[in-house]
Amino acid sequence: MPRLLIGLISSCLLLLVSGCAGSQPKTVKVPVIVAPEVPPHLVEPLPAPSRAEMTHNRDLLQLLADYESLRRRANADRAAVVEILSNDVGVE
Repeated sequence: MPRLLIGLISSCLLLLVSGCAGSQPKTVKVPVIVAPEVPPHLVEPLPAPSRAEMTHNRDLLQLLADYESLRRRANADRAAVVEILSNDVGVE
């Protein structure tokens, strides 16, 4: 009797194992979040423009133009950083 029981149990186990072997594994996509890398030149502080001598009004106007150029460059750098950080390139 025990041999019959062992044979019955082993045949049931064989059917269960063969049923699992034929099934296809399901692939699960896990989103991966990667922090974007900001280039160092976009976050480094910009040096202030300097003028050695201020003797004429044109020197003051040139210094003002230099500061305006620096302000525009800083705003462009900020816009580039915002664009890099807002893109969803890290999610697959």
